[in-house]
Amino acid sequence: MNPDIFQSNIFSLALSWIFAIPLLLGIIGWTLSIFSKNEGVPWLFSAWLGVCILIFSPARYLLFLVVLSSSYMVQSFGALISSFLLALYIPIVYGILAFIGVGLPILAVSPIIKDKITPLRGILASIVLPIACIIASVIFFWVLPFAGMTVGWLKVKDVIRAGNGPAALVFNYFVAPITPVILPGFFDQTPQKDIDLLRCHLAAVYVSDKKIGYFIKNQYPDIYERATKEK
Repeated sequence: MNPDIFQSNIFSLALSWIFAIPLLLGIIGWTLSIFSKNEGVPWLFSAWLGVCILIFSPARYLLFLVVLSSSYMVQSFGALISSFLLALYIPIVYGILAFIGVGLPILAVSPIIKDKITPLRGILASIVLPIACIIASVIFFWVLPFAGMTVGWLKVKDVIRAGNGPAALVFNYFVAPITPVILPGFFDQTPQKDIDLLRCHLAAVYVSDKKIGYFIKNQYPDIYERATKEK
């Protein structure tokens, strides 16, 4: 049996959890905060806003990206060095994604609410909000592969390994169950377990077409062999 080259070493996995614990606590705190009552806003509307952002928008995926990024930089010395370069532009890319996924729905209901929520405005905003979140989600996942291209130069091994540990926990239990997952065409030939879902998603979005062969060859040698023979 071939060793799993995409499995993180113990040191990297431990560091991933150390960095992720404050982030995971932050995710829990953020989840609870979006259901809290805000001054001048009826609690029922605040709760509905929280449900829409949490369920219908890509907010969960944005949180997954934060955990994934923190895990990436401890996968190897090369990953740590590349993180300094990523820091020059990734916040801009992430900011654009966050604006699309969460900012647009909020902007959509802002003109309705204006400076005061009346019963009529509240009802209208409550109808518009989930629709705006769904539309923003569609745009977000259409744009996501283009955002993924900006990190296509990274080492495949480090990118896939970043999905181990805390990132896998967030993805499997907080993201995948209710989020559209972008997958490569060969996914249906895999065992389709949780690890396959996550790694294939990372490969489909964050690994360039030129490097995808490396992932398939090492993760699914049988699929790679069949594809090679068919050529």
